[in-house]
Amino acid sequence: MSDAEHQIAIEQQVVDKVYGRLEVMRAQATELKEEGHSRATSGPLTGLVERDAMVLRAAARMSDLDRQEEGIVFGRLDFDDGDTYRIGRLGVRDEDRQPLVVDWRAPGAAPFYRATPGEPLGVDRRRVIVCEGPKVVGLDDEVLSEKDIDGVVGEGALLRSLTRKRDEHMRDIVTTIQREQDEAIRAPAHGVTLITGGPGTGKTQVALHRAAYLLYTDRGKFSDGRVLVVGPSTVFTEYIGRVLPGLGEDNVHLRAIGELFEGVTATRRDPAHVARTKGDLRMVRVLTDLAWDTPPNAPDHLRTLKADDLAKARLEIRKRCEAAGVKPNGGRTIAAKVLSEMLDGREVPDAFLNAWWPPLTPQDVLPAQNGEWTVDDVPLLDELAEILGKPEKPKTTVPEWKLRELSSGARLAETFVVSLSLNDGWQLFAPGLATPIAVSGQFIDSNDYWAAQRWAAAIILREGHKVTGWNDGFDPYGEEGYVPVLAEPLPVAEADEPVEDVYLHVILDEAQDLSPMECRMIARHAAHASMTIVGDLGQATHALAVESWPELIQRLGKREVRTLDLPTGYRVPQVIADFAARALAPEIEPTRSFRPGGTLEIRQVDDLAAAIAQESGAVVAPDHLAASFNAIPVSQVKGLEYDRVVLVEPADIVAAEPRGMNRLYVALTRAVAELVILHTKPLPANLTR
Repeated sequence: MSDAEHQIAIEQQVVDKVYGRLEVMRAQATELKEEGHSRATSGPLTGLVERDAMVLRAAARMSDLDRQEEGIVFGRLDFDDGDTYRIGRLGVRDEDRQPLVVDWRAPGAAPFYRATPGEPLGVDRRRVIVCEGPKVVGLDDEVLSEKDIDGVVGEGALLRSLTRKRDEHMRDIVTTIQREQDEAIRAPAHGVTLITGGPGTGKTQVALHRAAYLLYTDRGKFSDGRVLVVGPSTVFTEYIGRVLPGLGEDNVHLRAIGELFEGVTATRRDPAHVARTKGDLRMVRVLTDLAWDTPPNAPDHLRTLKADDLAKARLEIRKRCEAAGVKPNGGRTIAAKVLSEMLDGREVPDAFLNAWWPPLTPQDVLPAQNGEWTVDDVPLLDELAEILGKPEKPKTTVPEWKLRELSSGARLAETFVVSLSLNDGWQLFAPGLATPIAVSGQFIDSNDYWAAQRWAAAIILREGHKVTGWNDGFDPYGEEGYVPVLAEPLPVAEADEPVEDVYLHVILDEAQDLSPMECRMIARHAAHASMTIVGDLGQATHALAVESWPELIQRLGKREVRTLDLPTGYRVPQVIADFAARALAPEIEPTRSFRPGGTLEIRQVDDLAAAIAQESGAVVAPDHLAASFNAIPVSQVKGLEYDRVVLVEPADIVAAEPRGMNRLYVALTRAVAELVILHTKPLPANLTR
């Protein structure tokens, strides 16, 4: 048996033990789930609560086990004091509570990513364990001390990962995180962490691993969907969508910019000149004026008031509302008052107010062009929601008898009520309940309401409320009864409001391209959140993209910032990276590529369609040509990676928008193995120098 085979056999014994332990844990989770369900059929009502909690815990545990089984063990650390740790996607302990596998996010696993020959952190050997399911198929060792280490095998984990093929989804980098990447992943959660770096430096993977790390270190704070990841497009979010579940986390909201307004999913970007207009902060004033304008199809007269009078009335209503801090959807009462004053005190009909001052949605104020929203519309809709505010709650003026006639079934009582049931005798209802809390049976005569009131008052007193008198009223089923007058009134319960998402950490990818209006939208979503901001100024393509990171931080309304730079590229081969750097602005420092190899081919052709038909790989084309060649539009390729990229007509990419050269740089850096450039028009001058 060779040294490599012997070492694989050693690791296989450990992996077998881990998988055996996983089966025990899965059986325990199943048993816990079954026990939880049994609680529903025995014991008091609290058994239902315990049942739900147990079933939830069991389901979560089983989900963890099912997600993590593929390649659960991927690393080993041998320390100079003789200790050995296995590192994996999930922490696993044996029956004596001793660790079999250390979770990659735990402090004990940090040296796996941070140890170097110059600073070994007590590590003699770092080993990457390559598994296919439960089978160990390869090992890669790195010796970090000057000791003679037995059984060293492999060629280095990072170099192995660089040769792995890409598919249509991003993979995690949990086995090959580098030191500077690990520092960014484990940065403190508070404030703003800015992660910068060029193409292929792993910025996006680092951001997603950071989300998993934050959930691991403070699950109580960040669980229940309190982490939001924002990407530039739905193509991008689909591409990265498998990374977090693969790391054991599916409790994160993943959204594209075009999905941040509830009920709208926008995928198409406006042309650059339109995007510039919509993204400018001057749109706030435009939207505010639109929100106060007369709605379409509103009536143009009211009794003696004509169109001009109503226009003056609307200006006065806006003035009074803004002075009082009232938003348009909350201005109905003020509108009624102003109109009544203009009518010498006469009442304004509800029907007129409903048509002239209706509650508005953002979509009412800003209709979609040709029935389709663009990504650049989404921050405008979000801004309008803030400007319009919520509608006033109508006051109920329908008498109780009419409510009873118009309703069916039980309604929740707003206070205590005692009423007579022919079958059960007198019964007492409590606030918020549709079933009685006490029934007299037949020991109180049905006509003896005095005795019924004394009986009810005694029960209400035990509930902590003293009865001083009685009024006529109705029980939850509309039957006549008696309502107590209490010495201390009951607290008035506020109507439940829809619970909006409150994010405590927001991760922004490709943040260099956020317009001022997009920043305002994100700032509202992240009002209470710390942030991780990821980007590359060299890839800024939006017409209103920031010129510097302090400018972006200011747009987002944040202050405390720590900056971590990822200077080394691990994905784009050096030959492609060097060529792509010709498209960079002079002030942008090119990324140092760690990856050797790669091929670059540039061909001028007469027939693009024929040339593309002879190629394989991902075809990237200018937006106006993409549909013709079944290609990926260049505006949607940011953040994606492919083994082989066929890039079509660079000159058209540059000519299409003010930051066309930046767009070309993005396109040139999508290939991680082979780049083919096909063109009929002369190449941009920067590429031919």
